[in-house]
Amino acid sequence: MPMFSSGSPLADNDDDDDEPALYFGLSGGVQTWTFEETSLGLAAVIISYLILVLKILPSFMKNRQPLHLKKTLLFYNIFQVFFSFYAVFLYTRYIMRHGLIITRCPKGEDLLVVITEIMPYFLAKHLDLLDTVFFVLRKKDNQVTFLHVFHHALMVTWAWFYRFYHPTDHFVVVGLINSFVHVLMYAYYGISSLGPDYAKYVWWKKHLTKVQLIQFILVEASLYFQQKLTPCPIPSLFHYFSVSSIASFFILFMNFYLKSYFSKSKKKTPEKGVEKNDMFVCAIKSK
Repeated sequence: MPMFSSGSPLADNDDDDDEPALYFGLSGGVQTWTFEETSLGLAAVIISYLILVLKILPSFMKNRQPLHLKKTLLFYNIFQVFFSFYAVFLYTRYIMRHGLIITRCPKGEDLLVVITEIMPYFLAKHLDLLDTVFFVLRKKDNQVTFLHVFHHALMVTWAWFYRFYHPTDHFVVVGLINSFVHVLMYAYYGISSLGPDYAKYVWWKKHLTKVQLIQFILVEASLYFQQKLTPCPIPSLFHYFSVSSIASFFILFMNFYLKSYFSKSKKKTPEKGVEKNDMFVCAIKSK
């Protein structure tokens, strides 16, 4: 099996209306991975991530004191803020050139440009996996929740299929919205890592889940209208996968929000610092 394929056999048949999504952009000599190759590569990443954060690192830290990592976390979060801001710049520029609803069907050199634009977002989703690693090394095991792990793993899955198997610029608005939210998330994380004395500077933390929920609504709207209005929609399988992924995030985050702020059984206790609210950040972070 070759490592790359040149795309769909319908790549150059713009007149075929049986499944117009299949021909999108995968022509002009641009090489993409097959579905099997993409799935195997993705599986290697996801399985390695799960084994590392659920087995290897917890076992390693079992009889050890939690690591503080104050300087490491500060550097990491500052880097994430600037990297996310860079992505915001890239995708804002792209939208200004091609419109909020992208109606062109890039091929050849144009598609190579799209693939280049995708890379920062693709890399960011893998870098985000370090969030879980830091939680485990700090022995914040209660923060390695289903929501946290599911969200990180699914975002990597999304990035892989849109980067290697079916490159598309339909994601650009999604990448812009998500990257902007990440600027806020990692800014919060960075301030939090400085300790309780800086808690007063993150008074706005309770609004971050609201921002996250609004993000999911905007992303769903973007995915719907992009698929509806473009002359080269993505394959239905990927569209429904994307829509259902965002819907699942919305439900899980809304459930967290309601339990955290409207649960009748929740006891109100004075906060002793930002560290106490790491569970909140664990849940609100978007990837």
